[in-house]
Amino acid sequence: MSATIVAIANLKGGVGKSTTSVMLADSLAFHFGLNVLVVDLDAQANSSQMLLTEQGVHAASEQGKGTHHLLGQFLDGRKAMAGPFIMPNAVSIEELRAAEMKSERLGWISALPAHPQLRMDELALEEEWYSRTGTPTTLSEALARHFENGFADLMPLYDVILLDCPPHLSPLSRAGLSVADVFVIPTLADAVSSWGTKQFMSWVGENVRADLVHRSFSVITRFKNTNYARQMRSELQNVYLKDLWLGPTIPESVQVLTAMDRPAADSYDTFRGKYGKMRGDMRVLAEEFVKFLHARKWNESFAKVRA
Repeated sequence: MSATIVAIANLKGGVGKSTTSVMLADSLAFHFGLNVLVVDLDAQANSSQMLLTEQGVHAASEQGKGTHHLLGQFLDGRKAMAGPFIMPNAVSIEELRAAEMKSERLGWISALPAHPQLRMDELALEEEWYSRTGTPTTLSEALARHFENGFADLMPLYDVILLDCPPHLSPLSRAGLSVADVFVIPTLADAVSSWGTKQFMSWVGENVRADLVHRSFSVITRFKNTNYARQMRSELQNVYLKDLWLGPTIPESVQVLTAMDRPAADSYDTFRGKYGKMRGDMRVLAEEFVKFLHARKWNESFAKVRA
């Protein structure tokens, strides 16, 4: 079996990209028993902090873990190997941890975390690459090859690899999209976000891979159940994303925000305790995403094992 690589991306920031990454990881591990790796390519390190805490992100870097070390291999011309930079325990769900302790693993989450140092390494790389008459396109292509090689040994070990991409069109984001089997687009139910989603779709099809547009799974986050929001959702489904897959809406909730605030790297909570009244929405998110993968049959091994 080989992992399904999922890029989570949107040109617009503030749409819940990192939150969606963590919600998907938790829900796929808890409800479907999947082994999930979250790769944070965003120097803001939001999903990494949600999984490991801010202190845990810095501790991981000091231990030689993180995506900036993977980028360092590229800068130094070394062989790509992502495995040594992974934090194997990014689980915050008590049921998963308890099952693991009894050697009855239900599902698991590991992280290849980001760190603010990633921004400095990325800038250094761009300056060096462009000074040698390279272009953003050739850099993103070279990074994509580096990621493919770096993830090769991980593919049999995980069911899903989630790539949390930066909210802009950087070479890192383009490389993440290039290596993905499918991609998830978190968005909001408003006119600006809907228009931006359409523009992002067009850009991906023209500049990354034409087929990737039809491998997209959109999720409306921070949804307010108003007439305006329902109208925007309808337009998103019937106009902007016509013939594409629109997943569930995730209601705006303080519970989601507090669920992402892990007090300490060694703290755990039950799924009910973490998500409260939102746990039903989390189950629907996971079910719809798995249905999306099965229906499109883009990963035959995933469909056979998890159907």
